[in-house]
Amino acid sequence: MEKRGSPVLISTIFIVLIAIVYVLIKMSGFNFIGEDYDGNPPNAILHYKDENQLAKANIHWDKGNQEYVDKEVKDIKDFALKQEEIILPFGKEVGIEFKKNGGDFNKHKATVELWNSDSPGTKRKLALKDGTITLPKAKGSYILEVNLYTEEGNVQYLGNLKLN
Repeated sequence: MEKRGSPVLISTIFIVLIAIVYVLIKMSGFNFIGEDYDGNPPNAILHYKDENQLAKANIHWDKGNQEYVDKEVKDIKDFALKQEEIILPFGKEVGIEFKKNGGDFNKHKATVELWNSDSPGTKRKLALKDGTITLPKAKGSYILEVNLYTEEGNVQYLGNLKLN
């Protein structure tokens, strides 16, 4: 009489082998099982009491796999003023964060400028330190311009601010 292995034992060995192969594939960097890579530029978020997303204006971004995003806004003042007004208190510290599906873009080079929306030729640089800026101590309407520079490219974000 011929001895055969138990069907339960064979099934258990098969399941263990499948689990080992899955773990090895995940650890090797191949990620065909799981979430897809999002190659789009991050969002810029202003933090005070609420979160307010800034609008993406000019974009020159390499998404990978020979895919690119090139967007050009000719009249950035008009574009910015068409955005929903963000009301903030004057003279306060406000956070700026770049968010994208778990990607950390907050350590990349970024510049911040503020324009008086009545005379947009007068730009004023704001210091971005530890993800925060200090708003001016004068009430009024302003255009906030944030530029992010990364290996993937650069993005210009605009916001329509009203300081009370």
